[in-house]
Amino acid sequence: MSTRKSTLSLIHLVNGNSANVGNGALTEGAERVIEEDFARPIKWSREPWDDYTFGLKQFDQKFVSLINDRSDGMLVGGAVAINGREFYADAGMRFNLPRPLWSQIEAPLVFYGISYRHWDNQPYHHADNLCWTIDHILGRRNMLLALRNDGTREWLSSRFGISGDNLHVIPDPGVFLPAEEDTEYPEFERGRSNVLLAFNDEDAEFRYGSSERRAKMLREIVVAVERMLVRWDVNLILVPHYFDDLRMIADFIDMCKPALAHQRMISTGLARISGSRHFYGRYRKADLIISMRVHSMSPSIGLGTPMIPLTTQNRMSDFLANIGISDLAVDAFDADMADRLTAMIDRVLSDPNDIRGRFGAARQQMRAQARLFNHTAESLFCGLER
Repeated sequence: MSTRKSTLSLIHLVNGNSANVGNGALTEGAERVIEEDFARPIKWSREPWDDYTFGLKQFDQKFVSLINDRSDGMLVGGAVAINGREFYADAGMRFNLPRPLWSQIEAPLVFYGISYRHWDNQPYHHADNLCWTIDHILGRRNMLLALRNDGTREWLSSRFGISGDNLHVIPDPGVFLPAEEDTEYPEFERGRSNVLLAFNDEDAEFRYGSSERRAKMLREIVVAVERMLVRWDVNLILVPHYFDDLRMIADFIDMCKPALAHQRMISTGLARISGSRHFYGRYRKADLIISMRVHSMSPSIGLGTPMIPLTTQNRMSDFLANIGISDLAVDAFDADMADRLTAMIDRVLSDPNDIRGRFGAARQQMRAQARLFNHTAESLFCGLER
């Protein structure tokens, strides 16, 4: 398509039908900063990536034509895409385009902050196809590959020997999501501090290793939460991001003292992309967030809401280290986790402004990094002759 027009037409490949609200943070955050940084206005057309993942649509000639003939290019959203599933037989990742079709993509194709999620005790299926795919992307003048700042580049290097200067790293787009500002939420209580707790029971078999280890972690969280409810007289709001988390919420409630669960806790529901601004409005209003999910952590930082990361995976720890706030994290598997979490809760509720200041500096740093890559992407989208 011609680049000589005022509006840039971009297809955004996103998990558009997912009930995991983190996809809303990724989608809305990416579109926000790109619109701010590109000189030309953008007309977005969101294409549901999850339809391809679950076989409702195919990565085929029609898909290639969608990129080439109906847009000025495609932005592949910053979801988990490198996770070694057995059914990604063509490309070894969720952008599962067969090899013969890659050479037919003529329009710009930009992978915008894709990430890995893989465990040491888990096989990576079709690794040879993943290596071929990444090598092909890096060798194309009309393609850019930007990985999320959560250790994905380092993991690719250590696991598969993939490296190169043109493997870009950009901040998690969820840092930049827009959230509602003046909404009243019935879960919040006036006169009390309102604390959100975001669990994470995704990939539980690999994340926790055993049901006993998961149960021990939950018991430690219960101890710290019950202390907090007594010391700080807070209102605890449980915020599931996906169905997996509901299972952990139920197990957590079973371990809590009945009176505290009955009188001092409440839970929200799930949300799709269309409801993400409303969902994350709670994050803007909260006094503290205890986060076990990446897209509970990154929006908290972007919104400047005090947050304690409770980490269960290297990619969470690597993200925090990348932006210089790893000292705020509590390892969910530490033997003294309850005491460490209690100490962090006391620290943050006693002096929230220190954390807000650090989050503000981290967001500013990440915004500059995103802007730098966005200018590179803009040059590709607006300057490629076809």
